[in-house]
Amino acid sequence: MDERIAAWASTATPDEHRAGPTLADLGGLDEVVAHGDYLTSGPFLAFLVTAAAHEVQQAPLPTALSDVIIKGLASSTRHLAFAEAVDALATHPRLVGDLGTKATRTLLRRLTEAQDAEDDPATALIGAEAAECLVQLTLAGVITPAQLLGAMDMVTEDANALPAEFAARLPRLLGVLDAHHPGAGLREALERCLTPEHTFRDAAFELALGDVRTALEQDGYQAMVEQLSVCRRRLAELTAVDPDRLDAQIYSAGIDGLLGLSAPDAPARVAAAAQTLQDRLQHYRAWRLRTSTPTWAKGRQDDITAWYELTLLLDDAAQHISDDDPWYTHGQGILNALLRAYTAHHTVRVLTDTPADRVVETLVAPVIEDVFLRRENRFHILEHALTHDEDLRDDEDAQRLHSVLGARMRSPAPQMPGTVSDPGKARRWPQLARQLAGGFADFADLNSDEVLDRLELALRDSEDFLLAITDAKYSRLMDTLVARLERSRDWIPKVAEPFQVLLEATVRFAFRCYDVGRQMGGGYTEYLRGRDKAGKKQKVDEALFHQHYREFLAVTALFRVAQCEAIDKAGGRADVVVTFPWSYFNVECKIEEKDASKDALRTYVAQATEYQNAGPSFAILLALDKTVGKEGAINLFDSIWIEEVQRPGELEPCLVVVVRIPGGRENPNDLRPALQ
Repeated sequence: MDERIAAWASTATPDEHRAGPTLADLGGLDEVVAHGDYLTSGPFLAFLVTAAAHEVQQAPLPTALSDVIIKGLASSTRHLAFAEAVDALATHPRLVGDLGTKATRTLLRRLTEAQDAEDDPATALIGAEAAECLVQLTLAGVITPAQLLGAMDMVTEDANALPAEFAARLPRLLGVLDAHHPGAGLREALERCLTPEHTFRDAAFELALGDVRTALEQDGYQAMVEQLSVCRRRLAELTAVDPDRLDAQIYSAGIDGLLGLSAPDAPARVAAAAQTLQDRLQHYRAWRLRTSTPTWAKGRQDDITAWYELTLLLDDAAQHISDDDPWYTHGQGILNALLRAYTAHHTVRVLTDTPADRVVETLVAPVIEDVFLRRENRFHILEHALTHDEDLRDDEDAQRLHSVLGARMRSPAPQMPGTVSDPGKARRWPQLARQLAGGFADFADLNSDEVLDRLELALRDSEDFLLAITDAKYSRLMDTLVARLERSRDWIPKVAEPFQVLLEATVRFAFRCYDVGRQMGGGYTEYLRGRDKAGKKQKVDEALFHQHYREFLAVTALFRVAQCEAIDKAGGRADVVVTFPWSYFNVECKIEEKDASKDALRTYVAQATEYQNAGPSFAILLALDKTVGKEGAINLFDSIWIEEVQRPGELEPCLVVVVRIPGGRENPNDLRPALQ
């Protein structure tokens, strides 16, 4: 068997090394079963699991092979071999399904055995690996949660008696499970972990995050503030014991800023909180990028961007808040940033599949019912649309809607959506129907489809972020872009975070443009379809294109820092310049009617870099592709990439993120195969 493994390893490609050997590479089913003791007791248990995973793609798993795997999981005493094996199990959920309940029971037994490990660190660490694997499989929906939740509660009954190697890894897992299964009793398990020295800090932090979730789920601002005050006290106790706990300091600063909005000395308190958050965030970012993070927890990296958005909002609030207006106008953005940071921290990346589909990567977000936030955010987005949209600004019915929504926001109790008389209209404008509840039918009858389309499109912005949280492909796209940007020497504190905020907002803008249908948005998004009521091509100039982009940024954290047609930038006029306290970035907007291929669009990227001559070497090129034929636009994920502009005399290239958006589509629903 050693010779077979060595022969496979010497000829396998890098991809084959990552995928592991097949049964044929190990000599076939009979040989693997015959050498089962060798594979299960030695360092190659993961090879046995991956070979079975390859086999199960073609046919049901042979019983003999299943028995060998279960034996290995039950008896292995090698921590590294077991860790690699359960990592392979989490990567191949279909194999877990074929192994059946035996695999689940075996992993649960290894988890509970860790209680009695005493001076055997391998057994304790194996129990922790089993717990992590079970958490991933539970959140992926591969196994039911009841058994794991019960086991985690049971093993923490006497947290002081648990081996330190095992107990130290429990609080984070308990926190993740509590976020996804609130009310299952895991909060009590975390409280029991407050006693041991090696679990106290993580347990206290996870309990504080539970308080954040409870606060964000309140249906009114005052109740939210009261609960956040409780959370702030818990974090203060933790930082008093552990002054170097960066994540606790960041949450404390963010909550201080939020609570300071309604304080008598609001400008000073909010400014101080923003500065503290900024200082701690730089240390936190450096620490996070230099530590190992489990694959399943990679989604948590997104919290850095959320915290930077919060810094921007608090800085702006400190400048504009006044004594007679203690509740900052855009306060819901601060709450949203806090929600986003919490969500990123507890979002888990898992793999799942069905017998009919390939393995699919999924991001599982925590359970949170943000009643007040949703209502508050929708109101402010609609308010922005009604105030800034020229066609809606003077519309009497639209302004009446604004008054009704304002009265609803001032009412002590939220009004729950009711039923509407026309289900068809409610399906076309679902966000508007939800916001207006019982009055939607009358409002829909009094207004044109175009007005309703524009209001609906504005409201949909508040949902885009929630959908993106659980979109694994979106997460992979952002990871790929940031991984390239990180290799630049300019990717430094106070540059990296603001550009990533701008980049994410721009990608969400592209998502919105791709999702505009044949009738959605009326004249407001006509340039994306390239047709008007007369059936003639509408002339679309760049000013209209980048003005729409600027309007989109106006309902994000960037609402005060984006400027259109900025004059005297590198001797020219930049389309959109986003100016942060420590750096600025140019967004160049172009319309291409002849050739929108990657090669053709490279002719524009140099212009985007000109405006960054005195700033960081990052820019964005927004390209409206008006060459789309009936075969349909290239998909979004292949329409966002990075170009390098290396000019003579410069040490390294300027990186331009190109975002290609399909425009001038005669009918987005008329998709036909391209002619060969």
